[in-house]
Parts: sequence; structure tokens; C-alpha cells
Amino acid sequence: MFDYQFLIEVLVGGLLSGVMYSLVAIGFVLIYKTSGVLNFAQGAMLLFAALTFV
Repeated sequence: MFDYQFLIEVLVGGLLSGVMYSLVAIGFVLIYKTSGVLNFAQGAMLLFAALTFV
């Protein structure tokens, strides 16, 4: 028996994590293109936000 609710949960979870990764990547690219410096402080703030959310 196929569980459609599980499929929807996995699909939504995957899409949300993909969106989060893409937003972080866009942020890195925008900061690098404007300043010419790769700023890792954004990644630290993302980790802090994720740990606060959990």
C-alpha cells in the first residue's frame, strides 16, 4: 500500500531544504560580487539561526 501523505512530507521537506541551500548560495554570491571578499560570517549566522530554530 502506497502512503501519499509520506510522499508529500518528504517532497515538501526536500523542497524546503533546497530553498534554504539556494538562498545561502545566493547570499554568498551577492556578497562576493559586491565586495570581492568571501565572507564566511554569513554561514555562521545561518548555523546560529538553524540551531535557534531547532
